[in-house]
Amino acid sequence: MFDFDGKVALVTGATSGIGRAAAKAFASAGANVVFSARSDRVGSDLNKELSRLGVKSVYNICDVSVERDAAALVEIGKERFGKINFAFNNAGIFASESMLHEHATEQWDKILATNLTSVYFFMKHEIRAMLSRQSEEPAVIVNNASIVAHRGSTASGVAYTVAKHGILGLTRQAAVAYVDDNIRCNSVSPGPTLTKATRLVLEGPPDEVKSFLSSVNPTSEAVDAEDIAATVLFLCSAQAIMINGHDIPIDGGQLSKL
Repeated sequence: MFDFDGKVALVTGATSGIGRAAAKAFASAGANVVFSARSDRVGSDLNKELSRLGVKSVYNICDVSVERDAAALVEIGKERFGKINFAFNNAGIFASESMLHEHATEQWDKILATNLTSVYFFMKHEIRAMLSRQSEEPAVIVNNASIVAHRGSTASGVAYTVAKHGILGLTRQAAVAYVDDNIRCNSVSPGPTLTKATRLVLEGPPDEVKSFLSSVNPTSEAVDAEDIAATVLFLCSAQAIMINGHDIPIDGGQLSKL
């Protein structure tokens, strides 16, 4: 669907779930890929998989909540490929811990650092790299939020919900601040997505899974990671040139259901 030949895409949290689907989708569209990994083993495995798709890729072991790791990954991408055209800030952890009045401060700090501050760090260094590009071609950042960014949630904990709300703020602020620099910034908000982290819930007894999904999702289906990846690529494409500062829910209509 998309031709990103010669482009460079940076993806965080690329070695599993939504991030892996996005990295493979960018590679299938011809983009070289820069990605973060949690270990050399999983990074090497994805590198080999992407090379079989005919592109080049490079990774670095990252703690996404550490700014120097974010800066290092962006710099590695620039050194290897000379530029960063697209970025998908996807890395994060899910948390459904206790109520606000029982919430451990240490857990709050960890979740905010991983799910929100990390996006700030990566955007900061991605934008610097995009501002330094030599060509006039557009640059695009897509952040991974969540449907809980649009409302309160009894399924997720307070820190997770707050972090995802914050991602929408970061996205909108960057969108208006850098539009004159030909940098667009949008986000996606997935609903319940079939990944390794959710597989135990979403691959249970069919009747129980359908009952759970139908209670939140009018389609009674889980979202596929590939569906999210396709939306990310669309937002990076020329077809989305007038979409800036927006969030796209990918939830089968969940947010529209009372």
